[in-house]
Amino acid sequence: MYEPRVKRKYVGSYEPKIDAELKARGRVEYFDDVTLKGRIPRMIYCKIFRSPYCNARMKSLDTSEVEKSPGVYYVLRFDDEEVRRIPITTHSWTDTAIQPRHRDNYWRYWDHWTLSDTALWVGEKMGFAVAAETEEQAEEAMKRAKIEWEILGKPVLFARDALKEDAYVLHPEINPDSNRKPRYMGYNTYELTDEPVFEKGDVEKAFREAEVTTVLEAACGGNSQSGVLDFRGCVIDWKPNKMTVWTNAYFNEQTRLYLGLHFNLPLHRIRVLNGHCGAHMGRYNCSEDTFFLISAILSKRTGRPVKYMMDQREDFHDVRNYIRFRVGIAGSKDGRIEAVDFYGHGNSGAYHGSDMYNLDLHPRLASDRLLAPVPNIRSNSRSCYTNRLPGGVMRGIGNMQLNFPLMQAIDQFAEAVHMDPAEVIKMNIGNAYNGWPNESIAAVVDAGAADFGWKDRHPTAQGPVFEGTKRRGMGMAVHNQWHAEWQETERGRIECEMRITPDIHVILNAPTVETGAGGNSACVMACAECLSFLNITPDDIMWIDHGDTEMGLRDVHPSDSVVSFLLPELMPECAAQIKEKMKERALRLFTPGVRVSELDVADARVFLKGRPDIGFPCTEVMDDDCTCIKAYVQRSNNKNVTGHPYGAWFAEVEVDTELGTVDVRRITICNDVGQVMHASGAESQQIGGQCIAVGESLYEELQYDKHTGTLLNPNFIDYKIPLMCDFPEVHPILKEVWRGAGEYGACGLAEGTTTGTYAAIANAIYNAVGVRIPYLPCKPQMLLDLLAEKEKKEKEQRA
Repeated sequence: MYEPRVKRKYVGSYEPKIDAELKARGRVEYFDDVTLKGRIPRMIYCKIFRSPYCNARMKSLDTSEVEKSPGVYYVLRFDDEEVRRIPITTHSWTDTAIQPRHRDNYWRYWDHWTLSDTALWVGEKMGFAVAAETEEQAEEAMKRAKIEWEILGKPVLFARDALKEDAYVLHPEINPDSNRKPRYMGYNTYELTDEPVFEKGDVEKAFREAEVTTVLEAACGGNSQSGVLDFRGCVIDWKPNKMTVWTNAYFNEQTRLYLGLHFNLPLHRIRVLNGHCGAHMGRYNCSEDTFFLISAILSKRTGRPVKYMMDQREDFHDVRNYIRFRVGIAGSKDGRIEAVDFYGHGNSGAYHGSDMYNLDLHPRLASDRLLAPVPNIRSNSRSCYTNRLPGGVMRGIGNMQLNFPLMQAIDQFAEAVHMDPAEVIKMNIGNAYNGWPNESIAAVVDAGAADFGWKDRHPTAQGPVFEGTKRRGMGMAVHNQWHAEWQETERGRIECEMRITPDIHVILNAPTVETGAGGNSACVMACAECLSFLNITPDDIMWIDHGDTEMGLRDVHPSDSVVSFLLPELMPECAAQIKEKMKERALRLFTPGVRVSELDVADARVFLKGRPDIGFPCTEVMDDDCTCIKAYVQRSNNKNVTGHPYGAWFAEVEVDTELGTVDVRRITICNDVGQVMHASGAESQQIGGQCIAVGESLYEELQYDKHTGTLLNPNFIDYKIPLMCDFPEVHPILKEVWRGAGEYGACGLAEGTTTGTYAAIANAIYNAVGVRIPYLPCKPQMLLDLLAEKEKKEKEQRA
């Protein structure tokens, strides 16, 4: 149990999630439930051809036999005029912001055509699409296409190969000379440059004058994908005067805007509906979304609703971007860090995802959010296209790729100056807004260390040996928490509506898609808290669990863990309106001449201030007719700059030096979130996030055939994720030290609960056996090779 800063009745409570019972009983409806053929009459199915090659072009395509196949209604080809008119887009057009393409705030490389005749990765959707009575008929029909292929070049899967002079250039429209991606300079301009992306102070001078310097290089990403079981899809019914869209995409307004812009349709002619989503882990934030366009055209051509739904193999992409950072640290013998030098290398995959964003922006953000006390910081980077699956956004985007090498580098520096890494972190980590030393960092590090037993950590590779070949070690990491309200300006305005029914219950329209993270519960807890004057409990509140651009408000889509700290801050404003309107409605029951300002509401009664005996129950106030009392708030985010809180991760591992296996024995995760909105939900995120982190650290790895570029394990049998027997004991700790703006002042939690685990595990392995982990996953053979290399060096030194 955490200790709240302010004791509240519902906010911060361990109340059950509002949809817990429905989910436990299997009563929650997902996309596949609401788009059954019996519920959408005359619906047909779409399948899109997937390329068996990379770096290949269709020299000729004959679909005449496809069109004659049983059940086929229409075949849409890449050379169709309407398809050709769709402007070039990107593999990851959609984003956190609700704004048109020309004001897109995300760094874009316009490199993706809808239904292109050219494929750059094996499995790319291209060439043609089929609409048929059943999915099976569509699949069978596609096999009848006669295709003559031109192989344009050999697969390139690694940056070192992609940047060779003889490598096939994947995107000449971006860089005609090589696969290196130019740096995006804004306004759709690009430049190949080796100048630093960011520089503060004089890094060269700091390294020359430093008493201690260390360099570490490590990489992660590129080997893992989100592991979500609710595959992406849509149903589109495009009638002459209206397009209706059902989808499990977690944003309505952005989907409507996307379709409106690409088809030049007025937005009031497009209706988008969505509901519960079986997790997302960022896939819809930057993912392949041209299937909306293809399904829409097929619906218009056939006059029928068209459903497109990926299967597991089709949905097995949008991986975490591969990033490798070299981190140099210069400092003094007393543990003070004077300079940090980053150099990053990225592998984008076949299309632009978020690699340049991660490479260029995150070190800059770290200088503000993590390394503000460090006077000299420099960052540089380069990235390239390859034939791997396109990278996108995956939970913890960019942060874990930076944290993994940075926290190993700080651990290395701490060892070089003979200090406890926890003390070096408290000495050097902080942000530009909350002062230094940072109170939040001290709180999470000290609480986590005390819970974990950090004081018992032994020197590197000097711990006891278990069962003859096993050694244990401890490691830690810290990182800033994920977002506060002041950082969410790009999301635009936020909306919320409360309706009080005549029998004093609540209909809450705080629109967002519930993905399992529990943002809806946070909204309901805040609503109940603010309406305590009506004796409202969470059970009295119906949260509207479906989005509808025609009937509802603009949605706050649940990326970056924003729902639990954006929407609840609107509840006090709505509740204040409810109270005033309740008093206004009650005036008719009081003696003439009584003013609204003389009334108060408490315990579900309206009464005279100072005379609680003179008043009326709210049910009596509301019985004049059947209308609800409504409150509505629309506003932008609170822009008061409040800085950042932090999280700390501690891990203990057991390494078998004979087998090369690593067992994560236990993890302590301590997060300062400003205000815990829903305690049981927050702790479940702290615990559940470790499944991703442990999986990516030790098990998850996409395997490619280097000769063809084919992904060999796009399924959950051959792609290994942790089982229950692999999962460690996890102890979650919640803190409320930092405070954001508003009534509650919370920050995001779920998005970042994985961030520090990777480095904590890597540092624990080093503490156990004395070898640094250069990339993930840490497989047995890699670890055995590292141990053998270490032993060889030690023998050479002794000789």
